[in-house]
Amino acid sequence: MNYILTIDIGGTFTKLACMSTCGNLMEKEETDTPKLFCDFLQLVQRYHEKYKNIHHIVGIAISSPGSVTESGDVLGYSSVPFIHEHNLKVLLEQHYALPVFMENDANCAALAEMWNGAATEVDTYACIVCGTGIGGALVINKKLHKGANLHGGEFGYAILDHDRKTESYHTWSELGSSSAITRRMKDEAPFYENWTGPLVFEQAKKSHDAAAGSIDTFFHTLALGIFNIQYILDPEKILIGGGVTRQPAFMKELTVRLDEIYTAKPFAAIRPSISICHYQDQAQLYGAALGWKDNYWKGESSCLRK
Repeated sequence: MNYILTIDIGGTFTKLACMSTCGNLMEKEETDTPKLFCDFLQLVQRYHEKYKNIHHIVGIAISSPGSVTESGDVLGYSSVPFIHEHNLKVLLEQHYALPVFMENDANCAALAEMWNGAATEVDTYACIVCGTGIGGALVINKKLHKGANLHGGEFGYAILDHDRKTESYHTWSELGSSSAITRRMKDEAPFYENWTGPLVFEQAKKSHDAAAGSIDTFFHTLALGIFNIQYILDPEKILIGGGVTRQPAFMKELTVRLDEIYTAKPFAAIRPSISICHYQDQAQLYGAALGWKDNYWKGESSCLRK
């Protein structure tokens, strides 16, 4: 069996796995995303050494923040500075003598859902990934729409609030990402720096005012973004991914906020069709592996895409 060493670089955590060319996820590990490039290389090296004699590794697939060019340069801005300072694709290809595929993380999530996921029978859809920031991807007629500057689907840059008195502009990532939920709680007792997303949700259920307010801002911002995407792109479906979607009442809370918008804007008759990403927080691993196979694999055609 042949395997792809698959890496998902996140703003907070990095996941590594061996993905077979038939789509079996093996040996998944998760660790804090290194701050330094040399530490990232050591992380990949340790993982490769651990499994190279167990699995026949034929390539490397990377899901990365930022706007990724075909040559492996990462443009734009992200919460992982070293990916913009070094060409991971070229360096890893040279070091391991293996073909390397590298793509934007939200694009990888969208690719995964196209394969046996929530978008299997869909031609045009948008994918929103709620993580350290807000990632996004657009698929039009079953093809990724990257845009003229590789910024197609970069919903996190969308300005969803503006205070004219202070001339401050707030993006979707600043207001509605998973990290924003805890960032708004940094001065709240009794947990201080120990606030986590699940803890904020838990305390909101216990009527903690600040926690409830932070959750409300998250869902309100998400609903605003979804409403705008629906009327800008008019997709068949809008998919939402990220660990926050595991919250039991996620869809119920989102529906309440969307109802508020549609009540305020009764002329808006088209409501979005929304689904949770099938692969959830593993979508980037699957999508990167699928992207690698579509570009490099010449073996069995029945695996990794149905």
